[in-house]
Amino acid sequence: MAHELLLGLQERDREGLSISPIAVRLAIAAISDVGSLCGQDLSSLQFGKEKGSSPGRALLGQIQRMVERARRQYEGADPMAGDVWDAAAVGLWASTHRRYDAVKGDIDFRVVRPTWLRALLMEWARSVRPAVQDLRTSLLAFSAASEGLTKRAGGGEAPERLGAADMTAAVDAIKKSRKKDGSLRAAATQDKLVRAWFAVLDFARASGLMDEVPGTFSRARHHRVVPPESNEEHAGRALPDTVIRQLDAQLHLVDVSHRGWPKDLSQLFHQTVYAVLRDTGRRLGEVASLKVGCVEQEDDHYQLVYDNHKAKRNGRRLPIPQSTAELITLWEQRRGDLPLTKRAGPWLFPSSLHGSGRGTGHIRADSLSAVLRLWVDALPHIDSDVPGLDGQPLPFDRSQITAHAFRHTYAQRHADAGVPIDVLRDLMDHTSVNTTMGYYQVTLKRKREAIRTLAPLAVNRTGRTAPLPRAKYEIASVAVPFGNCTEPSNVKAGGESCPIRFQCSGCAFYRPDPSYLPAIEDHVRGLRSDRETADAIGAADFVLANLGAQINSFQAVANTMREQLAALPEDERRQIEEASKILRKSRANQAHKLLPLTVVKQRKETQ
Repeated sequence: MAHELLLGLQERDREGLSISPIAVRLAIAAISDVGSLCGQDLSSLQFGKEKGSSPGRALLGQIQRMVERARRQYEGADPMAGDVWDAAAVGLWASTHRRYDAVKGDIDFRVVRPTWLRALLMEWARSVRPAVQDLRTSLLAFSAASEGLTKRAGGGEAPERLGAADMTAAVDAIKKSRKKDGSLRAAATQDKLVRAWFAVLDFARASGLMDEVPGTFSRARHHRVVPPESNEEHAGRALPDTVIRQLDAQLHLVDVSHRGWPKDLSQLFHQTVYAVLRDTGRRLGEVASLKVGCVEQEDDHYQLVYDNHKAKRNGRRLPIPQSTAELITLWEQRRGDLPLTKRAGPWLFPSSLHGSGRGTGHIRADSLSAVLRLWVDALPHIDSDVPGLDGQPLPFDRSQITAHAFRHTYAQRHADAGVPIDVLRDLMDHTSVNTTMGYYQVTLKRKREAIRTLAPLAVNRTGRTAPLPRAKYEIASVAVPFGNCTEPSNVKAGGESCPIRFQCSGCAFYRPDPSYLPAIEDHVRGLRSDRETADAIGAADFVLANLGAQINSFQAVANTMREQLAALPEDERRQIEEASKILRKSRANQAHKLLPLTVVKQRKETQ
């Protein structure tokens, strides 16, 4: 036992892992009467009632795996022999993003019932040597597929008799497989499992491992996982402003301490991570991998420098609020008090490991996600904006509060504010504007409610009240840049056939509502700039008069709307503002049209 303990401690020291004297003492006391760690049931050991016994138990478990692996190597045993592999012995990486050997767990191939299919998967694992996480994914896919094959004639044990129907049965079984809690898997997970299933089969075909299996046992077009249809009444994954305010108010309740870190620094660490997620909308991996000095300042403006790993675009710049920049700077100053490793030095959010550690040196994204989940689940209350039967707000579904939900919230906040789609695309760092369009989607139900709220507040070109019938808001009118238009020929043409070239301020068919107020104010500023330019270049008097008349007319419309809103109670005004955001977002979605391009074949030049 002494030699086994020394071997384990030497291995930990060689790998640069920490060695706690307290854990070693606890381990020695627990195994004083044990002959060997090999095959020992550690759960039967008594660590007494001393506080902190778990480090001793964890240390013994790690040493036990090292000793058993060393014994197998000494005896010349093949760790990949048999139907059950020790993940710590086979020497596979833990996962593609954790490039170090797995240290625990068994890989049980016996869940794949047809023996030939089990042997095929094991040979793939020996040859390809995938990461343990990927191997478990393939094992899960093969386990589900084997359940489908065993229900067919012959139980899937005769590979030479398999055909197209058997493949369909296997794929359907993968799609219908359930999680441990009995719920169906998400479409993305189903697709991942189906792809893992076919990836191994493709390898087996290319390697000659399936020569006896008929070619009809292969992939078909209908074997793909069809993504679920989006529900247009779904409210989306953005968090309501009321929920964000409640999270901000309870941020002091974050109570997670890293090993060796003072409690106040651990709390500031996670508060900074939360603020960056909330205020920047970056992906969790992008936040976790921020580097020291990631905040740049130009004049009074701040920007965040980050790496877009998904699109492989590094050194991206994003404007951020001054408060967020100051919090990041504060954390960057305080992190100097932490016992950091050399590998963790460049990262804004370093890992809490002692010694040289493993991995990249920055905190893992899943660790941040786990802390967020613990904090949210432990909060005393989080109310939704939906009232119950007693008039009190109903509890908010906390499962919707995820790290990625803050990205949706960031995008939705800008979309609601009427940010142009090309600007929001750049803020989200999307390659295609079609991806950004998803944040401008408005459900039919919310749109109908918004129309019901704003239709009575429409005015005419002079600013006088001219409400539109709610049922005809979209049928008898069309959205133009600065309001609704009720001119019949323009409505019929979808807003593209204005008889007076969109001089709305002089048209009797002009019907703006409060949702157009930001566009009208922007247009007034543009007209004033145009008038100054026209005056500077000595334009004719009728040009200046025309611009001045348009400014006065649009200004009267805007003033009337602001007066109407100011006279309303606070709750009604807030309701109108929310309805205005919804309609602006809906119009932004409809306004994005591709140019009608025509392919023209060039004629060859003749001599």
